[in-house]
Amino acid sequence: MSLDPYKVLGVDKNADMATVKAAYRKLARQYHPDMNPGDPVAENKFKKISEAYDILSDPTKKQEYDNLGREAFYERGFGGTGYQRPDFNKGGFSFEEIFSELFGSRHSGDGSGCRSSHAEPRKGEDVNTKLAISLKEAALGTETTLKVEFFETCLACRGRGLAVGSGGQPRSCPSCGGQGRLKHLQSLKTKIPAGLKDGQIIRLRGQGASNPTGGGRGDLLVEVLVKPDLIFTRQGKDLSTELSVSLYQALLGGMVEVPTLTGRATLKLPSGGTQNGTRMRLKGQGLPATPKEAAGDLYVTLKVLLPTKLSSEAKKIVASLAKVAPLLEEEK
Repeated sequence: MSLDPYKVLGVDKNADMATVKAAYRKLARQYHPDMNPGDPVAENKFKKISEAYDILSDPTKKQEYDNLGREAFYERGFGGTGYQRPDFNKGGFSFEEIFSELFGSRHSGDGSGCRSSHAEPRKGEDVNTKLAISLKEAALGTETTLKVEFFETCLACRGRGLAVGSGGQPRSCPSCGGQGRLKHLQSLKTKIPAGLKDGQIIRLRGQGASNPTGGGRGDLLVEVLVKPDLIFTRQGKDLSTELSVSLYQALLGGMVEVPTLTGRATLKLPSGGTQNGTRMRLKGQGLPATPKEAAGDLYVTLKVLLPTKLSSEAKKIVASLAKVAPLLEEEK
C-alpha cells in the first residue's frame, strides 16, 4: 500500500533536508521496535517512517515522487519498475543502527550510554548520465550500450590521497597520484523499456560509484532524452503526422498508405472530396499497448497537393468541372 511521505513525517513539501532529518529522528526514536518490544503497531509505524525517510532523503526519489504523484510513483516510477521499498527484514531492527545512521555513533544497547564506533558501510554515490534515443526506440523499447565516465573514490587510499612510504612517512597515493579519486569508464548493455517519455529516469541498481568502506556500488541514473522525430509528433500515447495526397485522390477517394512506427498502414479516403487539413484517425497505430494502458492512435492530417502546371486541354477539363461541380461557396 502506497503512502504519502510528507504526511508520514509531518513535513511540508518545501521542507529542507535538515527539517526532514529532524522529523525522522524524533519519530524513529519514538516508534523503533527496540523501544516498543512486542508492539506490532509501533513496528508498522516505524516501517512507514523509514520508508518515508528513504524517499525524501534521496533527491532522485523525492523528485520522482513530486513529478509523478503518489500512485504513479509506486506503480510506474523509475522507468516503469515502480518504487522498491527498503528490506526491513534484512538484518532485523537494531536501535544501534538508528543511532549510527542519525548521529554517526553506536548505542551500547545495555544502558551504559553511547560509545564511538565506525558507521555501517553505505553504498557508493549514485551517478547521473543522459541517453538520447529516437521516438521509435522510446515507444517500442530497445537495447543499447551505455558508456559512462565518472570519478569514484580511490580504493587504495580510501579517498585520502595518501599512502605510507618508506620509514612510515606519508606520501602521495601511487594509485590516484594523491587525488583521492580515479576516473572510471564503464560500458554496459541495458534494455530500454517501451513507452518512455522525454526526461524520464531509469535507475540501474549497483552500476554507480563504488564505496571504499565496502558498502557496495551506488546506482546509475539514466535520464532519457527523446529526440524530435521527422515524421511523428507525440501526445501521450497518441501520434500525429501529415500526409500529402493528390487533388485526384482527394476528389475521388481511395486507399493511401500511411507511415507508422512499425511500418505502413492503409487509410481509406472517402469519395466525393476530402478537404485540405482533414484529420483522420488510425485506431491502435500510436504507441503500443502496455499491461496497464491500451494502444494509442495515429492521427493523420491530409495535405491536398494541387497541380502547378496545366495544359490547355487540362484547363478546359477543369473549367468544365467548375460548371458541373461548383464550389460550396458558389452554391450558396
